[in-house]
Amino acid sequence: MSTPKDFRILKTMVSSSPDMICALSPDGQFRQVSDACHRALGYDTNEMIGKHLSEIIHPDDVATALEKFLVAFGHADPVGFESRCLSKNGQEVHIAWSALRAATDELLICVGRDITQQRQAAQQAREQQLQHRAIIENGFDMVGIVDEQGVYTYVGGATQRILGYRPEEMVGRSGFDFFHPDDLAMGLACFALLATQDVVAIPDFRFRAASGEWRWLETSVSALVQDGNQSYIVNSRDITERKLSSLAQAESEQRFRALFDNDSALTVFLTPDGRILDANPALLTFLKKAKKDVINLPLAGLLPEEVRPLFEQAHLEAAGGAKVAFETRVQIEGEAEKTLKVTKTPLVVNGELISVHGTVRDITEMATAQRLIKHQAAQLNTLLESINDAFISLDKDWKLTYINSQAEQLLGISREGGLGINFWRFFSEEAGGVYYQHFQRAIDTGETVRFEAYFEREQLWLELKAYPFADGLSVLFTDITKRVEDEKQLKLLALVARGTDNGVVITDAQGRTEWVNEAFMKHTGYSWQELVGRTPGAVLQGPETDPTTVSFIRERMQQPAPFSATILNYKKSGKKLWFAMDITPIHNEAGEITQYVAIQQNITYRKEVEASQAAMTQDLYRHNRDLQQFTYVISHNLRAPLANALGLAKVLLKVDKNTDVFATTLTNLQHSMVQADDVLKDLNLVLSIRDKKDMLALEPLVMKDVCQQAVRDLEDALRACGGQVALDIEEQLITRGNRAYLYSIFYNLLSNSIKYRSEQRPLQVEIVCSTGAHGGATITFTDNGSGFDMFKAGSDVFQLYKRFHTNQQGRGIGLFLVKTHVEAMGGKIEVTSEVNFGTRFTIYLDKR
Repeated sequence: MSTPKDFRILKTMVSSSPDMICALSPDGQFRQVSDACHRALGYDTNEMIGKHLSEIIHPDDVATALEKFLVAFGHADPVGFESRCLSKNGQEVHIAWSALRAATDELLICVGRDITQQRQAAQQAREQQLQHRAIIENGFDMVGIVDEQGVYTYVGGATQRILGYRPEEMVGRSGFDFFHPDDLAMGLACFALLATQDVVAIPDFRFRAASGEWRWLETSVSALVQDGNQSYIVNSRDITERKLSSLAQAESEQRFRALFDNDSALTVFLTPDGRILDANPALLTFLKKAKKDVINLPLAGLLPEEVRPLFEQAHLEAAGGAKVAFETRVQIEGEAEKTLKVTKTPLVVNGELISVHGTVRDITEMATAQRLIKHQAAQLNTLLESINDAFISLDKDWKLTYINSQAEQLLGISREGGLGINFWRFFSEEAGGVYYQHFQRAIDTGETVRFEAYFEREQLWLELKAYPFADGLSVLFTDITKRVEDEKQLKLLALVARGTDNGVVITDAQGRTEWVNEAFMKHTGYSWQELVGRTPGAVLQGPETDPTTVSFIRERMQQPAPFSATILNYKKSGKKLWFAMDITPIHNEAGEITQYVAIQQNITYRKEVEASQAAMTQDLYRHNRDLQQFTYVISHNLRAPLANALGLAKVLLKVDKNTDVFATTLTNLQHSMVQADDVLKDLNLVLSIRDKKDMLALEPLVMKDVCQQAVRDLEDALRACGGQVALDIEEQLITRGNRAYLYSIFYNLLSNSIKYRSEQRPLQVEIVCSTGAHGGATITFTDNGSGFDMFKAGSDVFQLYKRFHTNQQGRGIGLFLVKTHVEAMGGKIEVTSEVNFGTRFTIYLDKR
């Protein structure tokens, strides 16, 4: 019985609660309110009492709110919802309500919590998200999200504006599909660093735009976890203009340095006061000094005394901003007099003189002809030095008239020393005859001739293209040694493959079988005729082959690098066959994949050993789990009645046998021992099932017969509660198992449905038995009972002595037995449930 003190405490708690606590009459008027109403809405207690609910609810939410309050009056369980209210000063206040009918007073108890700040914060977050999205979409950066394989799952930002792709044209495709082939290996290597780094910056690379042009991008990739899945945010910026400018500048600097270092003229850079900043090799040779010995020394002091004043005067003029050119004669000791042309040019940046460039050229003989030759050489060098193949030109007498740097390396001569040399001196008479025959045919026919030949001196295989022109012949040499060696290696591989125990398969670029070795046919049981023209996967893969592995192999075969994979295949006899495969693509000289070579090691025995070890580990885990469960039962369910019995026994020794206390204590003692006995019986049952699991006598069972027997045995209980059972069982559905266990599964699930049925509606049970996608029987058992809270139950649903309903008697062993019986027959069980809606069990029995 409650006391006045209890009521005072309760009143204090209600008045101090931050939540509004109200009592409403059935017609919607406030009867009592807590002080929190004033804090939330601005109304004091007297102003609230007598008001109708609709007077404080926002007009747009009145209909919904009244409907929820009426629902609460009609149910015993609390009803929760949200609505906007209007405070006394007219401001909107978001309230989260929980309404519960008080049956004794015909009142509705409502608890309201002010959640205005949370709703405002959520609105601000949405607005910020829209702002961020607008910034991203209208910014300069391209934004994307890729998965662990580099496949786009989102594309946004400036991507469409810069690259021309619509998002749907990129989503679902690998980002590496757009990489320039020369940059792909670098990109893949950087992406692999994400396995150990959260953020990776990818050096500048080329990316194909929708127009087909290559755009230069600078990119950073950072890790992102979404819904438990690993993905990566890719931020890219178009730096094409800057990159091309930088490349052009670098190329210009390299060209200038090459011209500077290789210029036959004496070239120097001087400070404004005439000291040497840099000198080319020709000048250093002329001065007979090393560069380190002349840097920062006055140039005039290193020249013959008679020309010093002239050079000093010219330098003063150049330092004043004028370009100076003059010629002078110089007598060098031990050499003939030379005529030199000297040019000094001021180098001005932003109006400031930074240095003076000086050149000294020997124009003693044919200066004009030399300048023309150098100009033509520069043009030819620009054109022909850009190619990667060796290039020469021959006149009609077979003398070399041009050699690019690649040809210098191929023929082993310098450009200066090779011009004018007869081309045939580089070949023996026999080898030269092959070249001569094709070259002469090109000249005679006026058509381009293409042929392959072995260059013995450099031990290279070359592909030659001879282009005739009016004054001779141009020849392009392409090194095809790798391709030829690859072809030889392929032939050797075929020879080796015949003697190895590993399976070897050679396919074309589309993956169709061209050749297999004897070992492959021995392992698989298929002949070459059964495989040729077909993909190995189409022949060997079966029902348990992992689709993910198949997809991985297909994806990697589109890439140029070798890779490895392990896959489950099937022999022609139907037996499982595990292969560890090493797959290597074969390329032609153009870099195109022409064939694949797969070395396949039979690892079936190793896989069987691994499976056996895994099964042993799982069995140990189950035994350990059972031991923990039994320890829990003994320490909780068994210890309690035994401890109680010991206490009662001590009481019996101290009281008179003829008193009521003795009789009551004796009855309680007997009850405790019955409880202990029940626990021991349960443990004995569980141990019996576990010990017999591996010794079960499995037999073919007709699913419909066993199910109908369980339903018949519970007909009285179903009739008493008005329950109905609907059966949908596949005709002649047979599974291999233990009949007693299968009966126990149906009987326990159905008896649980009867016991924990809802009092608000008649019980409806639906049992469906069919052949599942896994090949075994699938059972779904659904009822519309009271259900239970899956979140609160967690992993305890099938645990021993775990119960989730307090309004029914029980020991919490039924679902434990169901799961134990299912697993004893090699199956698994799943459950979904919702309070007041019902429960569904799904059982997958092993295919036997």
